[in-house]
Amino acid sequence: MNLLGVLRTFAANVMHNSHIDDEMDEELRSHLENRTEDLERSGLSHAEAARRARMEFGGYQKFKEECREAASVHFFDTLLQDIRYGLRTLRKSPGFTAVAVLTLALGIGASTAVFSLVNAVLLKPLPFPHAEQIVFPWRLPRKGLNLGFDIYPWGRVDFLFFAQETKTFEDLGAFLSGTFDLTGSGDPVQLNGLRASAGFFPSLGVSPALGRTFTDEEDRPGNEHVVILSDALWRERFGGDQSILGRAIELNGAAYTVIGVMPPGFAFPRANEMPDSFTFAPQVQLWVPLALNRGPKILNESDELAVIGRLKPGVTISQAQADMDVMGKRLERDRKNGQGWFRSNVTPLARQVAGDTRQPLLLILAAVGVVVLIACSNVASLLLTRSLNRKREMTVRAALGARASRLIRQLLTESVVLAGMGGVLGILLAKLAIYFVKIFGPSSIPRLNEASLDIRVFLFALGVTLLTGILFGLAPALGAARQNLVESLKDGGRRSGSSRASQNARNSLLVSQIALALVLVIATGLLTRTFYRLLKVDPGFQTEHALTFQLTLPASKYPDQAHIVSVYRQVLHHLQGLPGVEAAGVTETVPMDGVTESTAIRFSDRPRANGPETPMANYTMVSPGYFAAAGTPILRGRGFLESDTANSMPVSVISEALARKYWPGQDPIGKRIAPRSLSFPEETIVGIAADVKRLSLRESPPPEMYVPYTQKIWPSLLEMNVVVRTVQDPASLTASLPAAVHSVDPDLPIANLRTLNSIVEDSMTVPRFAMLLLGAFGGLALVLAAVGMYGVISYNVTQRTQEIGIRMALGAQRGSVFQMVLGQGARLAAFGIAIGLAAAFAATRLMRSFLYGVDSGDPLTFAAVALLLALVALLACYIPARRAMRVDPMVALRYE
Repeated sequence: MNLLGVLRTFAANVMHNSHIDDEMDEELRSHLENRTEDLERSGLSHAEAARRARMEFGGYQKFKEECREAASVHFFDTLLQDIRYGLRTLRKSPGFTAVAVLTLALGIGASTAVFSLVNAVLLKPLPFPHAEQIVFPWRLPRKGLNLGFDIYPWGRVDFLFFAQETKTFEDLGAFLSGTFDLTGSGDPVQLNGLRASAGFFPSLGVSPALGRTFTDEEDRPGNEHVVILSDALWRERFGGDQSILGRAIELNGAAYTVIGVMPPGFAFPRANEMPDSFTFAPQVQLWVPLALNRGPKILNESDELAVIGRLKPGVTISQAQADMDVMGKRLERDRKNGQGWFRSNVTPLARQVAGDTRQPLLLILAAVGVVVLIACSNVASLLLTRSLNRKREMTVRAALGARASRLIRQLLTESVVLAGMGGVLGILLAKLAIYFVKIFGPSSIPRLNEASLDIRVFLFALGVTLLTGILFGLAPALGAARQNLVESLKDGGRRSGSSRASQNARNSLLVSQIALALVLVIATGLLTRTFYRLLKVDPGFQTEHALTFQLTLPASKYPDQAHIVSVYRQVLHHLQGLPGVEAAGVTETVPMDGVTESTAIRFSDRPRANGPETPMANYTMVSPGYFAAAGTPILRGRGFLESDTANSMPVSVISEALARKYWPGQDPIGKRIAPRSLSFPEETIVGIAADVKRLSLRESPPPEMYVPYTQKIWPSLLEMNVVVRTVQDPASLTASLPAAVHSVDPDLPIANLRTLNSIVEDSMTVPRFAMLLLGAFGGLALVLAAVGMYGVISYNVTQRTQEIGIRMALGAQRGSVFQMVLGQGARLAAFGIAIGLAAAFAATRLMRSFLYGVDSGDPLTFAAVALLLALVALLACYIPARRAMRVDPMVALRYE
């Protein structure tokens, strides 16, 4: 019978079970009556004819069972009977049922909640048509270079070359982030935008809800004053005006025509979906054409492009990679100074979006798997104990002819029913957990808002429920089926007939719980130590009493260096005049904000190096007063002064790491240095600043080179960050800061107002999240192991009550009984801890990439966790041991 037929039969049997039984009884009675009548006609009495007919027919119930099996009724009927019987037996043991269901619910709920995160981040299809064809051909760093990033942006000429020469991409787009001051439409506000080439939207395969995307003509200098709005911006700022298309709005002091509005929810690319080496806003609010200059480069153009492409139908990732490799080699042959800078890595969109969260999520999923195993082991131990209470029942059923397979099926059905109850409660717990994770989880986890109990997660929960039901029910079921019927009948099915095999099984389960819990708690301990090590790292600047915000100057209003420097000076002057302000300065990049400007450098006192030996450093323009505002000490020499202007000697301040690397044991003050690729004059080093963590607290401080913004012209001068240090709570300045800026220019909005402390804390959200989740699972594992220890030792005390009574009657002291019980628990705990330590030593080696300042085999963590688990185990044994020492010998001797 095929599956459909089986299902139909099952449905029919469930709906018409009593009707089928009635028909079968009537038919069997008819056969018996007919045979009886035949025998009566041969001369037998009615009673004798009926007796012979029943003898010829055989067992009525047996025949009925055979008929039911032939009609595929038996399996489903007995399944329903087993389920009903299982529910009745569970109802008779409410304490056992509550503990088992709660234990399973915690395990299933935790695994379901974590899988919902994995599903949202790693498994759910992305909301783009044929998303598997969308890729990012990232640029790889030159071999041997380590500036903290794995990938780098492409240049303008590189992208134009790829777009023209590619043979595998159907569409290819470039983009970079930008901020735009929206004025002339209510209060000025700074918006997060994206400059995208004409191929950007076709690569994604998305269309606007209103209007259209960019044409090739609009993606050229001079024609780029068109804009596409996000749905959120359109509704919040323009009231969802359907006639917005064709309307002019003012961005950065220039008129832009609205040509489209994107669908709700579209805000690509989000910061948490892009690499750390590219800075994007959490939500893009508008898109304008990139409008790359096909001719010579001009000053205001950025050369740091991210590239996205859609593969031609049938093209694989490896073919696209080969295409990029060929084009990279051609570029390398044509460039004199770019050797080693044209390698690429074609990354699928799904992998890119998941980013760095893949490993932490899989680590947490593995941890929750350990919790599920501990929960299964715990419930299996409870079932083994409970099976002894049902030994008489199983013995009687076996004596009446029940086969071993029948008993196994009965017990497995009951365990699956128990798991089902735990699964239902677990799904409710998972829904609650997902709700809180979405509220309090780190925003750096991509697609966190998409975590939900969808059909995939529900099927996962169903699978875990069935698997756990079979896993923890199999051992007790096999144990019940393997019992010796003769010995059991002699024993009368008493609980005291616990076999050594059963005892060993319970002890083995307990040891495995302790070992698994130890591995998980050690992993949690290592992450906790890593987290606190990171908290003690000196970032190179003082995070307390300091805040920062971003200013973007419209190029149309501030066209040259004199205007730019003037407005920043005025803003700083007004800020320094505010009550409670200790220092203020501007900088291109704020430490730990995920942005750096690295460049090749050259020295006046040594020949140029090429290839992998080319010296590199972060290059940052700052104002006088920045070092004081950021709290970065000047270790030698001086910082920048107001007298460091375009007409004075070019100067620079370098970091201690740069000085140490290129002038070891020497004094670099007075040496000259400059960016290699620019025609800037060499700058004289006037000071050495402390090392600063640029991207994360884990990194080694990179070489830094600071220059005064008053001496250089740079496109990024239009977007600078202001750092203000206060002598009081910086939050008290949030109202007066905008007024100080608007006193200089009322159309200048301030954006990204944050404290330096919050920036550092944001960089810790993912490790903190992983530590908290693992800590919760580790604590849960510890509790489950303690409950398991308590249950096993309590049961052993109960089983040995008579023995303990005899010992005490023969003179044993209560203290020795206490030590005996405690010693039994200690031996089991020691065995589990020994196995757990060996397993943890192997497992934590896989965690090295998550650790900082702590070795994966850290002896302090291993010893502390082993001691903690030993104490918890002894505490769990204490109550049973106390109960054992209070046994009354007379009562015990009458026991059973």
